[in-house]
This record gives sequence, C-alpha cells and structure tokens, in this order.
Amino acid sequence: MKTNKKIDLVITFFLIALGCIMTVIFNLKPLTGGIIAFLSPSIYLILREKKNLLKILWGVIIFGIIFGFIYDFVAVFNEAWVVPVYRLVIPWRLFGFLPIDDLFAFVLMALIVIVFYEHFLDDEKDPRISRNLVRALITPSIVVIILLVVYFVDSDLLRIPYAYFVTGILAIIFPISVALKKSRFLRKFSILAAFFFVVWLMAELAGLKVDGWIFPGQYIGTVEIFDLKFPLEEVFFWMLFYAATIVSYYEYYVDDAK
Repeated sequence: MKTNKKIDLVITFFLIALGCIMTVIFNLKPLTGGIIAFLSPSIYLILREKKNLLKILWGVIIFGIIFGFIYDFVAVFNEAWVVPVYRLVIPWRLFGFLPIDDLFAFVLMALIVIVFYEHFLDDEKDPRISRNLVRALITPSIVVIILLVVYFVDSDLLRIPYAYFVTGILAIIFPISVALKKSRFLRKFSILAAFFFVVWLMAELAGLKVDGWIFPGQYIGTVEIFDLKFPLEEVFFWMLFYAATIVSYYEYYVDDAK
C-alpha cells in the first residue's frame, strides 16, 4: 500500500473511532453518532481521490436504501434488534415498528463500506454502470411490494423463529459463492472483514453503552464484552460478513465485477 493510502487508512480509522468515542462521552443517539463516525470519513475519502460518484450513489440507493429497508423490515418486525424510542433522532416509526433512523443508518453503513472499498481495494477497469443495474433495482423493488402486501394481509406470515440467524444466512450466500468462484475477491473480502470487524465492534460497544439498541429476539448464542451483551449473530453476520456482502452485490450489480 502506498504511503498516502496508509495515511488515509489511519485517518479513516481515527475518524470512525472518534465518532464512537464521542457517542459514549456525549451520550449521543445512535444515528447522531453514526453520522459522525461514518459520514465524516466517507467525505474525507471522496475528497482525497477522484471516484465514480455515480456508481457509489447507485450502490447506496440499492444496497443502503432498498436492500436496507427489506432486511431491517423483517429483522425489526421480529425484534432481532430494537432502537428504543427515546434514542431516536427522528421519533417516528414506519408501520408502527420500523424506525426511520434505521434506514438512515443503513445508508451510512453502505456508504462507508463502498467508499472504503473504492478507495483502498478496487481497481476500476470499466467506468460504466453495470448492465445488471436494472435487475438490481427491479428485483428488490418487487420484494418490497410483496413484503408490504404480506404485512397488510397477514403480518403473522412474517414471523420467523431466530429471524436474525435465518435472514443472515440468506444474506451471506451470495458473497460466499462469489469468493469461492473468484479467488481474487477472497483477498478483498478478507481485508474488508478484518477492518470492518474492528469498526463494527467499536460501534456495537459504543451503541450498547448509551442504550442505543437492545436485542429482545431469539438468538443462537450471546457474546459479552465489558458487561455488554449482544447476539452471536451480530458478530457473524454484521461484524464479519456485512461489508463483504455489500461489496459482492455492488461489484456484480453496479460495478464491473472485477
């Protein structure tokens, strides 16, 4: 890695860590802390080097907003995680249970992951948007419609035992298949997993410290660090696989799959 990229990596990590520390010191709400921790380094990296902002924008729209809505809808409906109302910046819940704050949080997480990937790991060979973009827009949009229809017709059909585990398994099938088929992605995914494991762990501990969210659902196990407890699923599906999952879909449906 070039010296300037090493400096960027240190500054990126510092800004994220600073946001987590400020969350605890000033008892910030999760979304406020997330804006500081994830938006500031995203802006920094975008300004540091020219990027394909159109690709990044589409990536955030599809995987932060649309996919984020689908995943959060099912997870929160099943209480895989819940943000208490007094910790919300925007005190409204869609359909009575889905915090608007959550949707912004998914946008912030998708943004920092994609920008980090573009800055440090991706060697763009084709500046054009992938032809798969239309599929990436249509397919999840249909899923959103089906999800809402089922919810309004009979919401009990959306009740899933161990929802975090089930939805997490479904989410990581694609990145695992990509890594197995194309070994060059395995290295990139490994680097992403290593960096963002530390990032998401810091965010987890900071969020739990300020009562930013709770875990009242069913889980296959729990982890305890500094008297703070969270599900084993949180470690596996968010800390280890979330960044690689976002990037695998981004490469195939927005970028050049290279």
